[in-house]
Amino acid sequence: MKKVIALLFILNLLTNAQDRHYWDQSVGGRTALLGGIAVGGVRDYSATFYNPGALGFISRSKLSFNFNMYGIKDYRFVNGGGPGIDSRYTRVSLYPASLAGSLPFLGDSTNRFSYMIYANGYSYVRISERYEGYDDVIPTRPPLQPGNPNAFEGNELLLNQGKIDMLLSEVSVGFGYAKMISENVGVGITFIGAYRDQTKERYESYSAFDTTNQRAATTDLYIDIDYWAVRLSAKIGIAAEWDQLKIGATITTPSFAIKRASGGTDYASISSNNVYVDSSNNPIDILASDRQEGLPVSYKTPFSIAAGIEYDLFTDTKIHFAAEWFAPLSTYVVMQPESADFTRNNNVPEVYEHDSSELLKVYDSMKPVFNLGIALEQKLTAKVMGYAAFRTDFSNANYDEINGLYVGFTDFNIYHFTAGVSTELNDTFIGVGFEYSHGQRTDFPQIFNFPTGSAEPNDLVIPANRGTCEAYYNNFNLFFGVTQLL
Repeated sequence: MKKVIALLFILNLLTNAQDRHYWDQSVGGRTALLGGIAVGGVRDYSATFYNPGALGFISRSKLSFNFNMYGIKDYRFVNGGGPGIDSRYTRVSLYPASLAGSLPFLGDSTNRFSYMIYANGYSYVRISERYEGYDDVIPTRPPLQPGNPNAFEGNELLLNQGKIDMLLSEVSVGFGYAKMISENVGVGITFIGAYRDQTKERYESYSAFDTTNQRAATTDLYIDIDYWAVRLSAKIGIAAEWDQLKIGATITTPSFAIKRASGGTDYASISSNNVYVDSSNNPIDILASDRQEGLPVSYKTPFSIAAGIEYDLFTDTKIHFAAEWFAPLSTYVVMQPESADFTRNNNVPEVYEHDSSELLKVYDSMKPVFNLGIALEQKLTAKVMGYAAFRTDFSNANYDEINGLYVGFTDFNIYHFTAGVSTELNDTFIGVGFEYSHGQRTDFPQIFNFPTGSAEPNDLVIPANRGTCEAYYNNFNLFFGVTQLL
């Protein structure tokens, strides 16, 4: 079953963005214009997310929200479908990013309570490719009956097609509390509950048609990893300010998965007809399939530590800096299927028989990440402020440490560039910004590889010998933020 196992692993070479990144979303009003570089200088209720220690410096009740008005995500994979076959997907997105405010019925002048709802992860991609051509995929076989021509001699007509669908959606709710421990220093904590919904589906079909004998060899593969999960974590923060300087630091705890508030579907199927032949040259059809629903899910996020500053560089100019280190997560099981026969044949060697509890186990693993960013805030006129920011967003994918199926799509680093303006009308802060994000890799695993490789005599399926391709990700996002003093 080595070829079957290898193909299942290959099905994990899926593509998308943001599911392996921590700093993809910047939320809030002013903080979104700063590109999320706000650990030190945040002074509205998005501090619930960035640094709860800063909540104590907010003197009045505020309601803050920002909205991604219009976004275009573009994925391009040069040779992603095979030599000379480029794959591309472009999608327009429109979705809310955050809503934050105070809990005015709680607290006093030195104690603050807040809430925040924010979308900290969303992505979707769909890629479909088809190939039709000629190549020699199936080895030549002797005729089944004397006098007939050899089977699969020379090139076969190849009909290959594949499709991937992937969705990630994550929404978090945070409740913050802060206390001023002196005139210049505040400490706080935010309790965070996150809901994650993730789907990975992939279908591939390979057909090699012997036009002389009118016989076909086919392989069909399908995999579906679909789950929703809830986890809890906490962020502890401290913030301080003086005349020209604001500083802050946070610690985020590892998350705790609530398995009772989760559910997953783990499904894989492989069927292969007229590819594998026994020692007597008799074709043996292969069927391997299992689907398990309602599995408990354990999805985790790691410990992190962050720090940031805001400094009045000049009278009308502020500079912001922030950095965050995320700890690694060793390989762990996200979904554990129950024991069942995955291979349904009883006429293949025992070495090809496998149990679903091992073959379909779903893993995750994260490598350490260090992100940093810088932002500039400049007064342009008496009523207009300008903003420019840059931040890194490095991938935490650690696929090399996983020997099996895994969650996640991507493994390339993203760089975000943000620019915008704001004004204040009476008691209302209004900001409009634009963000461009870019990521690329020259050695990204191919999505498909049409035409396929050649089947060896003992192969159970038509192999899909994948190489690498060039991957490019671009995102253009226009957003709108408002903070209203109440």
